[in-house]
Amino acid sequence: MPAPLLFDLDGTLVDSALGIAQALSVVMTRRGGPPIDAATVRPLVSLGASSLVAQCLGQHAEDAAADLLEFRTVLQGITVDPAILYPGAPAALQACEARGHPMAVVTNKPESLARQLLADLALTRFFPVVVGGDTLPVAKPHADPLRFALKGLRDSGEQAIMIGDSIVDAAAAAAAAMPFLLFEGGYGVQDLASAAAPPVAARFASFAQLPDVVAALASGALPSAAGVAVAAG
Repeated sequence: MPAPLLFDLDGTLVDSALGIAQALSVVMTRRGGPPIDAATVRPLVSLGASSLVAQCLGQHAEDAAADLLEFRTVLQGITVDPAILYPGAPAALQACEARGHPMAVVTNKPESLARQLLADLALTRFFPVVVGGDTLPVAKPHADPLRFALKGLRDSGEQAIMIGDSIVDAAAAAAAAMPFLLFEGGYGVQDLASAAAPPVAARFASFAQLPDVVAALASGALPSAAGVAVAAG
């Protein structure tokens, strides 16, 4: 069976910073603060929603739990723009599906919001399994969400690949003893430049590259050095 593929969501399949910034701006302006732009949000997405909201609201933050609930309530009501999908992502998913790769989403976004976003973007059919940050008692960088996703896919033992954009995704992959494939167009590439960062097995800059990078990584055809970049054909 082809390798199971586990995808992060925010910063990997979608540039969700646009909608997040819009929701945070609503909360902020209600409190007399300035709007928040997507450039402020992007570096904070991988830290999790609680840290993201607290850091963006700054001196306008109030009760942490109430702030998070208000943000998520506003976010849920925002109309999703299909343009938040990274270019080529749907076609790459179709190609991976055609090659027989079982696929799941493993995100730290609450499961209900992740499922809603996938449905709004017509991606649900690719992902029979969705593991959110609240699906289990632990979230990434713990290994359990990745293992839980594989059980949901009824994994036959093939080496799975974690695909993401942040050090959190890389650490989760390392904890689960699976290779990590880095999307360079996401939010957390700089954090993975450190020598102390978890290993990157391969990387891709465009979704047009993804199916072939996956095939090379799954077959062991890539060089053994971490962080190999596979050029577009």
